[in-house]
Amino acid sequence: MGALQPLSSRAQVDGFDTTYVNDFTRRLTGRLYLSTKYNALRIGGQGNDAVILRPNSKVNMGIGASYRALTLNIGFGIPFVNRDQEVRGRTRYIDAQANIHTQRWATNLFLQVFAGYYLASHDLHELGWQQPTQRPYREDLVEFNLGVSSLRILNDRRFSYRAAFSQDAWQRRSQGSWLVGGYSTYFSVRGDSALVPTALWSGFEGLARMERGRFMDLGPMGGYVHTFVYRQHWFATVSGAVGAGLSTQHITYPTAEGSAEQRNSGLGWHAQVRAAVGYNSRHRYVGIGFNQENIGYLLPDQQHFRWSVGNVRLNLVQRFNRRVPQVDRGIRWFRKKVKEPLSP
Repeated sequence: MGALQPLSSRAQVDGFDTTYVNDFTRRLTGRLYLSTKYNALRIGGQGNDAVILRPNSKVNMGIGASYRALTLNIGFGIPFVNRDQEVRGRTRYIDAQANIHTQRWATNLFLQVFAGYYLASHDLHELGWQQPTQRPYREDLVEFNLGVSSLRILNDRRFSYRAAFSQDAWQRRSQGSWLVGGYSTYFSVRGDSALVPTALWSGFEGLARMERGRFMDLGPMGGYVHTFVYRQHWFATVSGAVGAGLSTQHITYPTAEGSAEQRNSGLGWHAQVRAAVGYNSRHRYVGIGFNQENIGYLLPDQQHFRWSVGNVRLNLVQRFNRRVPQVDRGIRWFRKKVKEPLSP
């Protein structure tokens, strides 16, 4: 009995409190899903409505599977849903977003390249443009972003992010947790002319008329998450975190002589919102999840520029009472190569 007690105590500390959370990472989890990924640019002026630019995002459907720390999803566009290029124009893109949720950490990784945006804030008549699309369209506008945000879950024994967002756990009782962490992003945007159309220049000064911009920021972040559970199975999860830190900016903007460049350092901010709602049980999960990162910078003359990246996904999930021996052997082999044991 005495030799077994330390092992039992260690499992109690390292794992979830099963009164609140059941862990299903050692079961094969399969899913069907519908999803859309997106981003947006917002430029604010003085005494004028902001200019908002969006890509023409697609709705995708796909299949996926999870086992232990591994997840693979394969998605493709739905042809009869994504036929609106005559309205918003065409967007070409590379969009890679990863959400890594362990027992103790919730991490977002994103890499996007989008070419072709439409103006969501103004119509063709306001700008005096003549185009075949129904919305003002900028084929020349190209955006690139790369970033990471990571949050430590302080109440990691009684609360699980994975239950709502990775579908390989079950939060059986209401519980929440404070979150602490940080973020780092790089963002660039360029066009053949100013991002703000010339018809709107009266409300925008200097750097807000940018033709090109490169932005980097880094800082701490903190927040809170809570899952509300009704009769063990029905759940709603809401998470929010905010942060502020150092921002560097390199902006090219038009002048009477042609164009000029300016570099600034100052304050940037970061806000993250996650939410999910649905039904969860030992074998099945049905739910819809939302995840968005918002990043902003203060430009001179009290003007601002911000962008966002996010996704919405509907998941239909089935868990199977099966193991994958090949993956188990690979994990055992990897553990032998590191000095400290890894938690599943």
